[in-house]
Amino acid sequence: MKDKNLTDFSSLGLSSTLLGGLKRAGFDTPTKIQEQAIPKLLEGRDVMGIAQTGSGKTAAFGLPILAGIEELTGRARPLTTRALVLAPTRELAVQIDENLRQWGGQKLTTVLVLGGMSRHAQVQKLARGVDIVVATPGRLKDLVDDGKLRLNETRWLVLDEADRMLDMGFIAPVKAIARLIGPRRQTMLFSATMAPEVAELARGLLNDPVRVEAAPQGSTVVKIDQRVILAGSKAKRGVLNDLLADPAEGMERVIVFARTKHGADRVAKNLAIDGHEAAAIHGNKSQNARQAALKGFSGGKVRILVATDIAARGIDVQGITHVVNYDLPDDAENYVHRIGRTGRNGATGIAITLCDGTERPKLREVEKLIRRTLPLSGDATLLAEATAAPPARVPGPNGRPGPRSARNPKAASGGRAGAAGDKPTARPQGAKKPRWGKSRRDAARSSRVAARV
Repeated sequence: MKDKNLTDFSSLGLSSTLLGGLKRAGFDTPTKIQEQAIPKLLEGRDVMGIAQTGSGKTAAFGLPILAGIEELTGRARPLTTRALVLAPTRELAVQIDENLRQWGGQKLTTVLVLGGMSRHAQVQKLARGVDIVVATPGRLKDLVDDGKLRLNETRWLVLDEADRMLDMGFIAPVKAIARLIGPRRQTMLFSATMAPEVAELARGLLNDPVRVEAAPQGSTVVKIDQRVILAGSKAKRGVLNDLLADPAEGMERVIVFARTKHGADRVAKNLAIDGHEAAAIHGNKSQNARQAALKGFSGGKVRILVATDIAARGIDVQGITHVVNYDLPDDAENYVHRIGRTGRNGATGIAITLCDGTERPKLREVEKLIRRTLPLSGDATLLAEATAAPPARVPGPNGRPGPRSARNPKAASGGRAGAAGDKPTARPQGAKKPRWGKSRRDAARSSRVAARV
């Protein structure tokens, strides 16, 4: 039976400031991950949380921190922060900071510590002391090493998307930062997936944590309609244009994911040539350019945002109707994070994947991860190949498979096939290997000499 105290945010005992911020953001009822995590965090427990992308993890860790900060008196000391949130990408850090400031009100002080932004401005804010620092690990470690920030008074530590941090090689600075904070902290680790390496990291950073799992790891939001269109690599441009022009699809606000930075630029350029408003966002863009692209997209000036996986976990824009995987990701887990940009906070969404023949193995990995077989449509030839039964193996003599052929691609193993594909006759058990006589040795030697000449 559901706890009656968890039916809405007001029953959690949050302040009127927090409730007002939640109301402005359109949050009325806690999600499953929030129901499970918030009470444990308010009790002071460490939490390791697993939930689908778009299920409200930021509020799950952010609201207990904001509630704790409100109970503190005075301001943070110079060069210190009361809470630290670590995120793997700039986009995700920016989104977390915006949410926390929206919920926490005007008295809350925060600072973004990111690469690609003014270091001087970050240092100035830290000098006064802040309530919350939202940071990527690399830039934060630089400022800590330079004495621009002290972590000895930090009470809350959050690792958001911890599996991504491992992928990006942030494990060493994360551990170093945790050691500087010390053991007297409340630690939260959240992610949509929980690989064994992440679980090992959690055991080293968390103290007797409560594990909350709102959905099986790797699962996707039920309200996202997912399908695959089979198309050759050169045909994808036309398929995407057809989708965007089809009124029945209703592609009002779309994110298109490409596998590489160059690919994202190429897709965005082609979309512009074909008459669509599009902007690209990836790691080679400056932070200002990335924020301008996101602002244009969220504000409705740009209908289509083309992105690489760097943005898969950092875009929280309301009203995204479609996610299109122009290329399948190299890592199947990124598929989950990509399509989680739509169907957020209870809304519905559509995810369409364009798959050419070379990407079929990646598609199988995705289906294995999400435990679903995705419906196929598109190119008739590729569709026939995808749905064809595997070729039958034609038996050869003695019931063994015959020689390799179109109908029998796997030939018999265990010896060189003869003219009829038969395996050479084995020597009787105990028989000795025949020895060459002098005449055969001389003949062989002569052949080798002739070959060298």
